[in-house]
Amino acid sequence: MSTLPDFSDPRLPTLVVGHPGIMNFRGEEIALPEELLEKAMEELECLEEEVESTAPYPDFGRDALRRVYAIVDLVGDAVGGGMSCRPGCSACCRVMVATTAGEAVLMGDKIARTPSGQQSVWKRSIGERNALLDDLASKNTPPSDLTVFGGLLATCEMYERENRPCPFLGPDKLCGIYEERPLLCRVCWVLTDPVDCEPGQGPPVKFRTKVFEKAHALCGKISVIHFGDARVSPIPYWFRTEDQTGSKSLES
Repeated sequence: MSTLPDFSDPRLPTLVVGHPGIMNFRGEEIALPEELLEKAMEELECLEEEVESTAPYPDFGRDALRRVYAIVDLVGDAVGGGMSCRPGCSACCRVMVATTAGEAVLMGDKIARTPSGQQSVWKRSIGERNALLDDLASKNTPPSDLTVFGGLLATCEMYERENRPCPFLGPDKLCGIYEERPLLCRVCWVLTDPVDCEPGQGPPVKFRTKVFEKAHALCGKISVIHFGDARVSPIPYWFRTEDQTGSKSLES
């Protein structure tokens, strides 16, 4: 099974650029920055060529991922005012977020730069989330592999019913690794009423563009070429301890 979601799947509750009317729950029409979207696609395509032509090198991979994030963030900034999302909402911080190996390295870099006291808090939460993930994955037949997208898909609904926040979500409901948060955390733009994001409600209608789709595929390609790792896992799963994985993890 593909490790990347199909953004064109009609079953996904999304609206994409080209939809006849992009309107939020307040009845406001969303102005689409067409020129910005075209420029973003061009920049992603140029970056993809650079990723493919550069010899494998993790530091280049780090830089390339941050360039992807910067392109996506410009699009998000342009449409964000019309969306329901606001600082402190944190509804999307309770879902299973699929992340690539390179994105996990950036998160790991942020952890390493963080004071030890906060690291300890995060590690406790990460351990709790991973114990839950392993338990839920074991309930499937066969048990789900949480290093491929199919395994995440088979487990995500059970996980999200648990309504557990991301280990990096602070008591102020703000992200503790915000500048290094993964791509999917950057593109959860919701058009519908915020109540649709609450457990048992919705599903919310999310805003999607080909820019987000291209960026997601490129993050996967960067991880494969420059980090030598094609796995896709939930955020906490990258930071399992040696006892949990049987081998050295990103947390070590």
